Order: sequence, then structure tokens, then C-alpha cells
Amino acid sequence: MKHLFILNPVAGKGKTMKLIPEIKELMEKHSFEFKIEITKAPGHATEIAREYSNKYPDLRIYAVGGDGTMNEVLQGMVGSGSYLGVVPAGTGNDFLKSFCSVMNPSRLLPVLIQAEAIPVDLCKINDRYFLNIASAGFDADVVANTQYLKKLPFMQGKIAYIGGILLSLIRLKNVSATFSIDDEKIEMPGMLLSAFANGRFYGGGMLPAPEAVPDDGYLDVCLIKDMNRLGILRFFPRFIKGTHINMSEVTTRRCRTVRMESPEPVHVNADGELFEANKLDITLIHKGLMFIKP
Repeated sequence: MKHLFILNPVAGKGKTMKLIPEIKELMEKHSFEFKIEITKAPGHATEIAREYSNKYPDLRIYAVGGDGTMNEVLQGMVGSGSYLGVVPAGTGNDFLKSFCSVMNPSRLLPVLIQAEAIPVDLCKINDRYFLNIASAGFDADVVANTQYLKKLPFMQGKIAYIGGILLSLIRLKNVSATFSIDDEKIEMPGMLLSAFANGRFYGGGMLPAPEAVPDDGYLDVCLIKDMNRLGILRFFPRFIKGTHINMSEVTTRRCRTVRMESPEPVHVNADGELFEANKLDITLIHKGLMFIKP
């Protein structure tokens, strides 16, 4: 078997399941050996990727879903020699945007199954891996609050996201952190957010580090000082467009290692996967993964 498709049935409001007939028809047309696996619970994609990577050398694994599905698959295949591809069927698919502007899965599928794999940088954050961007602070608070609101009746999609922003503004925290960036130490008595970028886009297309390149051997770090609620509302339109870099509240660096320490646990978002921590150790592994580039 050469090709494995791991589908998240929840991603993209269930549209991944509608791709199954297309995948089967395409693979049978080319007489390719393939297998389709459907995840049953959070973390199952990692188990599937690990099991198949251990069995089959030079396996091409396609994460069919969003960035969260990609991240789960990544955890199970790091160091195995398998190749990772992404069939964009989720809400974000931000890592793929660093390589390709086409986000239609039906258009990309015929390209992906024949495309070459290229080496890209891989990032390790504590005991997990990420490919695109990890962030800590306000934007991760928004993700946490949005997930909370989605559990309530009639709170879905953009309504939940806008509600997540408003709730994060209401609950605005005063976060302090110390950063060790390679050999440089930066104290931030007040931090709005910090982003650690291998790719360029996150959060549905925002540009925290507009010059990040996924295979250049460097992590692009963006640190943003705290500001009041009105300042945040003025800041984010520039943050979305990537025009915030020269603002006085913004510090940028390029590095290979970062340590962040905070007195209190903060929300952290890595490729859409959310957790809390008061210490982050991030290391960039140059060309640590083979990525199927469309």
C-alpha cells in the first residue's frame, strides 16, 4: 500500500465524508494501492498514522480535514519516513496556504496524489509537534472561549468566533512572560500574545509573521505587548493583514529555539490544538518532515 487517507468525519461540518467516492474513483483510475481510515475520536488519527507508518515504508499519508486533523496525523508519523499531505476539508487549512492558493479539495486531489514531497521544517513544543504556528495569550484565549460557546445552543461558526473575541475582551488578562530566544532574553511584564511561526497563516488567514518560510531553518517569533481593549480592537485589523510588524508594541525575532516562562498557566494553540502551560520549550528541526507539496 502506498497511499493512506485519514478522514476526520467532524471536520468541515461533515464534508470530508462526501469526498470518499471521489477518492476511491481517483485512486482506482490510477490503479494506486490505497486505504481510507475514518477517525472515531480525538487522538485516533495519531494512532492510525503511527500504526500504518510502522508497517509500510515510504507511505504517503493524507490528512483529510483541517489543521487540527493534520496536527493529529503529524504526531503519529514523526521520524517514520512517511510523507504528509493535506486534503483541505476543514475550516482553516492554514499551513497549506503557505504553499498553495487552491483550497478546493476536489481540485487538489488529482494533484496531490502525483505531487513530489519536499523537506520542510518541523517544530517541537514541549512533548508535541507542530508544523504551522503555535501561539500563547489572547488569541489562544479566543480559541478557548469560542470552543466553550460552541457547546451552547445557537452558537456556531462566525457567531461563536465573534462571541469568543468579545468574551476574551471582557475577561482580558494581565499576562507576564520571560522569553529566551536562542541566546537573547526578553522580559515582558505585560504580554498580549506571542506567536511562533513556521508557516505564514493561522486563524483562518491572519498573518502574525508575514515573512515566515516553512523550510528556511528558522522560526519567526512575534511578541506583542499588552494594550487596553480599544488598543486591541485597533491592532487586530493590522494583525490580520500582517501590517503590524513595525508597530512599537511588536517585537520580532528569527531563531531556532525559544523558551517561554509565565508565572501562571496560559492558553496555548498549536496548529489548532489547544492546551494550557506556564512553560514552553520550542525547538525547530530543520527539514524534519517530508511534505507533499501541491
